[in-house]
Amino acid sequence: MPQRPRTQDYPHRVNAQPIEITTLTGDGAIPVDKDSVTLLTKGSAAAVTVAAPGAANIGRTLVILGGSDFAHVVTFTGSTLRDGTTGASITWTSAAFQGSAVTVKAITATTWNVQMNNLGVIA
Repeated sequence: MPQRPRTQDYPHRVNAQPIEITTLTGDGAIPVDKDSVTLLTKGSAAAVTVAAPGAANIGRTLVILGGSDFAHVVTFTGSTLRDGTTGASITWTSAAFQGSAVTVKAITATTWNVQMNNLGVIA
């Protein structure tokens, strides 16, 4: 009998309500204690931080959207951003126009994996 692959079950978060979009109009931090959609609308380049997820937040999803015509820089503290290339990354920089976006998921207490990157630069 063939062996089944091992899987890791994460708590499934079912939320029938739409996730509210939080607008960030200046520099600041994006909370990691809930799934969120954050729209960056500062009238110049914003400096935004995202902390490591922590064990309680494994499975969380963050969506970050560029909502103004500036190159916003989102720093993932402790080089916790993984985008499928060698090594961990620190920043995501949005394109200098509206519509740039990144979606990340917490897969461990110290790692955000990129699920989608639209027009942003990961470094």
